[in-house]
Amino acid sequence: MSAVGGRRVENPQTEYAASHDLWHPSQWARFVWGLCSNLAVQIQILRALAKPAFHDSLRANPSLPFHYLNRNFLVRDITISQRASSLLHHYKRIHSSFPNQTLHEILAGGLTVYENCCDGNCFRVTLGSAGEIYWEGDLSLSLKVNGVVVYVLSFSIIPGSVAGVLADEVVFIARLQGVKGRENEVRLATKSMLDVAPPALLVAALQGIAAAMGINVMAGTCAIRQSSYLPEQDSFFQDAYDDFFATLGATMNSACFFWSLLPVEEKPLPLLRKGHKIRARKKREFKRRVANSVAHAILQIG
Repeated sequence: MSAVGGRRVENPQTEYAASHDLWHPSQWARFVWGLCSNLAVQIQILRALAKPAFHDSLRANPSLPFHYLNRNFLVRDITISQRASSLLHHYKRIHSSFPNQTLHEILAGGLTVYENCCDGNCFRVTLGSAGEIYWEGDLSLSLKVNGVVVYVLSFSIIPGSVAGVLADEVVFIARLQGVKGRENEVRLATKSMLDVAPPALLVAALQGIAAAMGINVMAGTCAIRQSSYLPEQDSFFQDAYDDFFATLGATMNSACFFWSLLPVEEKPLPLLRKGHKIRARKKREFKRRVANSVAHAILQIG
């Protein structure tokens, strides 16, 4: 572990491994204290996850109801009660929004929500479980190029108060990351989709999901609060989170979270430099088509 601004920064992978060693005194003490201090919410979480749609997820991952006990769950430096309420809200929300069979498909293998095939290549966006990297969001949108995952956006649906936003709920982006060694595929996808980079494409897909679910606010973590933040890689995290959200037009609030109403309001075209307006207009129209296509796909099955 290391420190940033006087705060402890832990490696979530280490935290994940340690959470499985509940016989270690410190882990056991934390587990018991976490349960006792959030017993009422814990019971609600167990009831929510007892629904048939989550049976396979629980069999594959029995620790699912206790994920909030990881101190890096979702984002750094939120309280254990906020982590617990976020976990509960997310699973209640997706259960009320999707038929059991669809939800099972999403959590078991992934559901295709967007596809674009051209010039012998196929670009597909799938919605699925975040899997073992659960501390960075419960669901993931994955961009696949010819069947290979090249970029991932992970998110959860949480109470707006957790992100410092005056809204009942928000779609909260906890992870935006390219897959190592897939730079060529990322370039191919960007070129084939009117120079819309994968993170922007996945945010467009997320907007479509939010629209279909009636959610009109998006929030995201700043770099230093991202679950896997490392001080020695600060510039990378700043570029992937703070700079990217600022480019989208999102605003950082006093809680150090970026947020925006949906659909995201991009910079007015007249303010763009001469020569960039035509390309910007085409890119924006493409992202709108992606968002509308994803919303339609979700509504068709919802």
